[in-house]
Amino acid sequence: MSRGGRPEAVPLWATPRHPTRETLGGRVARVQGKLGQTPMPWQRDLYDVAFEIDPATGGPWYREVVLLVLRQAGKTTIVRTVLTDTCLFVPDAKVRYTAQNRLMASQRLEDDFYKPLARSPLAAFLDLRVGRRAKLPGWSAKTGQEHIAFSNGSKWSVDAVKATSGHGPSLNKGAIDEAFAHADGRVEQSMRPGMITIPDAQLWVTSAAGDASSHYLRKKVTAARDRLQSELARPLHERRSRTLFLEYAAPKDADREDPETWWRTHPALGYTITEAAIAADFEGMEAEDFDRAYLGWWPERKVAAWVIPQATWNDNAVAPDTISVWQGEPVWAIDVAPERDVASIAMAGTALEGRVFVDCIERRPGAPVWCVDRLVELRSRWGGQHVGLIDSARSLAPDLEAAGFVVRRLSAQDRMDACGAFYDDAMDERLRHVHDEDLDDALSAATKRMLTQEGGFVWARGRSLRDITPLYAATVARFLWVERHPDDYDVDASLYGGGDLDDDL
Repeated sequence: MSRGGRPEAVPLWATPRHPTRETLGGRVARVQGKLGQTPMPWQRDLYDVAFEIDPATGGPWYREVVLLVLRQAGKTTIVRTVLTDTCLFVPDAKVRYTAQNRLMASQRLEDDFYKPLARSPLAAFLDLRVGRRAKLPGWSAKTGQEHIAFSNGSKWSVDAVKATSGHGPSLNKGAIDEAFAHADGRVEQSMRPGMITIPDAQLWVTSAAGDASSHYLRKKVTAARDRLQSELARPLHERRSRTLFLEYAAPKDADREDPETWWRTHPALGYTITEAAIAADFEGMEAEDFDRAYLGWWPERKVAAWVIPQATWNDNAVAPDTISVWQGEPVWAIDVAPERDVASIAMAGTALEGRVFVDCIERRPGAPVWCVDRLVELRSRWGGQHVGLIDSARSLAPDLEAAGFVVRRLSAQDRMDACGAFYDDAMDERLRHVHDEDLDDALSAATKRMLTQEGGFVWARGRSLRDITPLYAATVARFLWVERHPDDYDVDASLYGGGDLDDDL
């Protein structure tokens, strides 16, 4: 197949080749050839840039590669090639691959990575001591420990999508595939510590275009676009970014029905797929699905109304650079998600205007074991002995009390009252906040779950199942603050100082 004289597809965004740096791209391209597939031009260009050499270390210049490419463009081939190259040329290398979940990652490790490798001339480099009984040299199929073993000690394993994934030994190469399926950055956050001391470490984040639930990927892509735009505005000798970004997508004003748009956008068209195949999918797929798969267009967000109208929430905000937005001694609150896989700490204090100031101080994925020590740190800086807890967070009460905190355990009725009062204060513009990203995101995700015919409600996660612990923590903190400060409370009588916690934490 060929492109019939047509020029190559042009990426929408692309980190250019640096003319003064040497590259190992040719070596990586040869590995792909040995695996049975000649690199397409776009793949060869990517290898040349991704494997530019840092003259100071001898390792790759780019520590991170963010690749957003269309369906059936050869992304799997790239991941297979890049990780195989590391295993072959770096003795005792540790590489890790993750997809939507561990089961899928394990299946892909065997079907898409091991089997092509075992059928290629590169099978000679597999560890023949592993997989002898099953006559699958180099393949360990033990459940939970699936990996490909190489004779030089290198090991290619898979990772689960959970907060503790990736914690452990050093990591030479990490691949987060199908990144659109990841709700947050917990896998990346867990991989990075194992890479920090490795000179040749690289993180590859690869995906097709995402959808409304692809919060992790959207943040990665937005940051990468902004970074690349800034980098390209600088003279060549001042470019220092360590992130490579490549995105294939059609311009938003392109004619989606025109085959010429497909040719200009899809880098594998004419090599591994045909115009007729794309035309068949154009006829048979929903428009939104086709546009995402073959044009790289993210579906338009169907924005649901916020549980507190966004305009009203914005009216309650104060500028984050205000020197002092609250005063007095804060109260604290913790909320833990039902699955105990994320927790948030919030505070409430006396607002300089309005009634009460709230802020989400910290949100972390993973078990809430960090919360007590973090609150001890916050208390040493800002004071505040009182902590409010609801539901799953109540399990932290003994440790908090042992650390000297006064714990207020909210009942089911308290919880309903707290949600209603938080809503009322916001609607009456008596609540103050500084547009904390986690709190804003939680509010946009929350819904009301009605509990009584008289209108009593609590916050609930919407269909997206996004985390709302920052909202609950702020709601409980506000409830506890009001409980300790009646409406006739004299603000001026209890000044202990104040400020914006986010400026100091």
